[in-house]
Amino acid sequence: MRWGHGELWMFLVAGGVLLLAAGGLVAGYFQRRRLLRSLGTETALARTLRARAPGLRTIKGVLYLLALTGLLAALLRPQHGGREQLVRQFGLDLVIAVDYSKSMLAEDVSPSRIQRVRQEIARLLQALEGNRVGAVAFAGDAIAFPVSTDLNLVNTFFRNFDPSTMKPPGTAIGRAIRKSQILLEEVDRAAVKDPQAPGPPKDDRARIVVLFTDGEDHEGDPVAAARRAEQELKARVFVVQVGELGGTTIPVRDPVTGEVQLHHTRSGEVATTEITPQVEEKLQQIASSRRNDAPDSTDRYYLRLGARGAAADEIVAEIRKLRRTEMEAAKITLYDELYWVPLIPAVVLLAAEALLPGGWERRRRRPRTNRAPDETAGATPANEGGKS
Repeated sequence: MRWGHGELWMFLVAGGVLLLAAGGLVAGYFQRRRLLRSLGTETALARTLRARAPGLRTIKGVLYLLALTGLLAALLRPQHGGREQLVRQFGLDLVIAVDYSKSMLAEDVSPSRIQRVRQEIARLLQALEGNRVGAVAFAGDAIAFPVSTDLNLVNTFFRNFDPSTMKPPGTAIGRAIRKSQILLEEVDRAAVKDPQAPGPPKDDRARIVVLFTDGEDHEGDPVAAARRAEQELKARVFVVQVGELGGTTIPVRDPVTGEVQLHHTRSGEVATTEITPQVEEKLQQIASSRRNDAPDSTDRYYLRLGARGAAADEIVAEIRKLRRTEMEAAKITLYDELYWVPLIPAVVLLAAEALLPGGWERRRRRPRTNRAPDETAGATPANEGGKS
């Protein structure tokens, strides 16, 4: 037999203490009886002592302690047997790249562009449970988080960045796509080097890059970077354009004082961000075509995230159409749960302790007198009443 929650070893110690306490109650009861017998017979003591039945109190205490011991044993999950089973995990590799330039602070999308992206990423990661996901945060440069199955860490990675403090400034979309490709390539290299891996990665496995940006690229060639990822890694690039068409100001919160001010250019003018039809067209060119036989098709993995609608559900729907392959295989040991063995007696003991009375009180009888107290007090001796 083994314990499913063996790390809770303090429960074992507590159970041993409870058993010792139950034994102490029983020993104390018999010790009390021996002491009372040394004072006199049980019949005489019953006439002079007024107390609740000590035997019933001892039984109730023992039942209660034994029930607690059973509950602690059930929490430790006793298990029996053991059989091995091979578990295979299937999924795909995906990298999410998020634009953290100052233009992402614009509030044409409520509550702001970057906050809306964080909400969509949280929903996306929840739906991607069981897949491997990496992360890239970029402005003028790109910072990466390796591909992992721990999606909570990926979500935390994105929440640790703020466009108002991201350095260097700028929007390097091409560099972010290249960094995403490197993360996907590292997964393949790790699978080849790992002797425990199920085998070399298959070339037809789906590899995806999801790019969240408002599209104001200031350096590099993002279209060329996307085509390179498609050719070298057969990756699909999803582009999510964040923001509404037109210009808007950029509110920036001071990280020290918390004061919100409009972002200004170096010349002192109020800076604005603008999404134009030309920006939309460029982002559409970055996105991969849905048709492998027609790479120049206008039907592309391109989505808009504006004041209305959502992007996570559409991305998940597209991902589910893509091929998933075996990511890892592991042998696990399954055991038969026996928590009910101590649990059922514990419940029965608690019910018995609750139904059992605490005892009864023995009343000491007063001796009867032939005359009432008032009559005795008012009477006078005969020899004193005859004298004058």
